[in-house]
Amino acid sequence: MKLINKISKAFAVVTVALLSFSCESDSNNVIEKYPTIVEILDADAANFSILKAALVKTDLLNTFRNPGSYTVFAPKNSAFIAAGITEATIAATTTTADIATLRRILQYHVLSIGTIASDFPSKGYISSFSPLVTGFTAASTPPQQALTSTSVFISMYVNKTNGVVLNGGNTNGGATVLQADINASNGIIHVISNVLSIPKVHNLIIANPDLSSLVGVLTSAPQAAVLTDVTSATGPIPSSSASSLSRLIFAPTNAAFSSASFLTGQSDANITKVLRYHIANNNTRASSSTVFVAPASAPNPPVTTPLVINTQLTGPQQTISIAAGTVKIADITAANATIRTINIQGSNGVAHIIDKVLQPTL
Repeated sequence: MKLINKISKAFAVVTVALLSFSCESDSNNVIEKYPTIVEILDADAANFSILKAALVKTDLLNTFRNPGSYTVFAPKNSAFIAAGITEATIAATTTTADIATLRRILQYHVLSIGTIASDFPSKGYISSFSPLVTGFTAASTPPQQALTSTSVFISMYVNKTNGVVLNGGNTNGGATVLQADINASNGIIHVISNVLSIPKVHNLIIANPDLSSLVGVLTSAPQAAVLTDVTSATGPIPSSSASSLSRLIFAPTNAAFSSASFLTGQSDANITKVLRYHIANNNTRASSSTVFVAPASAPNPPVTTPLVINTQLTGPQQTISIAAGTVKIADITAANATIRTINIQGSNGVAHIIDKVLQPTL
């Protein structure tokens, strides 16, 4: 009997110890429940009431109230006011076209997956949630409404050299992250200094410090006409009969310019020709990072002929070609350029970064 009592007491001690350990383990493994993105905005209405009003106006509020995973670059009220956007102006926005434009601006502040700042590229392009406008409804049924892509979205450039800077910062339509990594149950919020502008293709080039040589040439006084052509291209607009209002730019890196010995001593007129040889009047995108033109699917025969692109350099027309099944660009020389970064999409065109300055007939 004494033995039984001893065993019973020992069992009781062990049981209490296990229960204590279990309770301690449970308390150490409590999963913190984060608020939703909308709940975070509501909790700081002094800073985010305009952003919430814009989400309500554009029917985006439920997107950030429901389960999901998003990144939101959130301008404060002061940033919206500086951009001329207030709760009053949002309330006064009533046309379908204007609401759609506001919606695309807000979507440009969103990424389709929750991303903390440390997971952004050190320097590189990412894709926003803002779709590319591809055209407009027929002029016979006004008011014309924008048609948007379901697969092509506007790009954004991130530079973490000094903090997190988007699209080159405030002077280029971009912004700086003021407060990063606010956790929500359905994503991540980063508070930013400015309302982001939907960039044109030249803004995305300017934002990249590895393209500063191209920017320097393009913005020099003798090349003002080329710069104006690129910056004034609108992309699709209502009631336009123009064949193309978009620009395709093959953008050589700084290293490519350093290696382009043929540029030495060239006249301003010839430099203009070189620039126009890198520009075409379309929005041609690559199929992938290794194949510019996707092969036809069976039973069609594979693409074997190169893609020939008419550049802006005319009189006579000068072209470049991209070999089938590659990202290699041929000019008049024996050395091909390689496309290193594809599909940098702006509102009015697309850029592809290349490792060589293309050489035309001068």
